[in-house]
Amino acid sequence: MAVSFNYKWFLAVLFALVIQVLFLRDIAIANVAFCFIYVWFLVKAPMKTNPLLLLLGASAIGWLIDVFYNTHGMHAFACVLVAWLRPVFFRILTPANGYDERSSISLLEMKWLWFFSYLFLMLMSHHLLLFLLEAGDWTLIGYSVLKALASTILGMAVFGMLEFFNRPQ
Repeated sequence: MAVSFNYKWFLAVLFALVIQVLFLRDIAIANVAFCFIYVWFLVKAPMKTNPLLLLLGASAIGWLIDVFYNTHGMHAFACVLVAWLRPVFFRILTPANGYDERSSISLLEMKWLWFFSYLFLMLMSHHLLLFLLEAGDWTLIGYSVLKALASTILGMAVFGMLEFFNRPQ
């Protein structure tokens, strides 16, 4: 991993956090679809990322979001769960011939079916846990599932657009 990539990665994560906190915090579509762009760093982290570093990063990023959202650890818990489940999702979606060592997680390299399946699993698990924790009551499970599904669809559309515009020329 090149040094310039580390700076670029750090700046991208920082940019996603700033966008989330300053602009996307209070935006919702019909009060059911929320865009959590900060999950991008978990989705797009390199395949060979050390799981311990990913868990620590997920905890830190989730905690930072919790500070600004005043959610008392819900985002951190959801991020850590997704970071923990990520290798499981890779095993589920592994192609027959395995992954190329140089592969990155992108729409261009992984193609539509793999990328959007992976994205759906990552976003749905994050959003479902987050909204179930937010509800705090099993009587609101239907509304929580609706919010998770709507937010996942919105997130897939936003991440798909980001991937489309992030193609190398």
